[in-house]
Amino acid sequence: MSGKMTIAMLTAITPLVACTPGPPQYFGPQLAFVPGAADPAAINSVAYAARAAPPGGPGYLDTIKYIDDGVKYTDPYAQFFVSFDGQLCFRGLVNHQLAEFENYQTYWCMHPTAVNNVEALENDITHVGEVRLWCRHASPQCARRYGYPTFLNVTSDIGNSIVVQIVPFEQERSAIEYLVYLMGGNARGADPLQLMQPATPRLAP
Repeated sequence: MSGKMTIAMLTAITPLVACTPGPPQYFGPQLAFVPGAADPAAINSVAYAARAAPPGGPGYLDTIKYIDDGVKYTDPYAQFFVSFDGQLCFRGLVNHQLAEFENYQTYWCMHPTAVNNVEALENDITHVGEVRLWCRHASPQCARRYGYPTFLNVTSDIGNSIVVQIVPFEQERSAIEYLVYLMGGNARGADPLQLMQPATPRLAP
């Protein structure tokens, strides 16, 4: 094989490798400008567990992991976490972004005390359930998108809700309501004594 042919092949492969998304890192360099003593790497801090779990109930960190597992079930690069400033954050297929355009450089966040209610939604197109976190009437447009802007997504950076694919969507709704309760919020319909029921996630064939 000639040297020119080898170089040509490597040149053709390099763009493909560069476009392949790797496992996302929390926030990434785009929040290096965060002022003060805030540490962008300090996710899921127990400092934001404002209420104790009821006897026999899942703990704060266990609930976060349950929700994170739910978003990763359909998208291994998706992520759920509590940010360094105490917001509920989702990264991945959020607010109807298209899979082929997702670069995992943005994420949507909402303060738990701003959550009014959480809906469990069936999706007849993808057959993957979703949850929608609605802002309170007194906190309109409380959802925020952070990260690098992309010309492929021209939607607003603020919204009155966050929609995310998650499995199993009904149990995950209860888990999100429960986490909101643990963090001092009161999502309508949340029952702090209603424990997350174990379920085997299943996708439609």
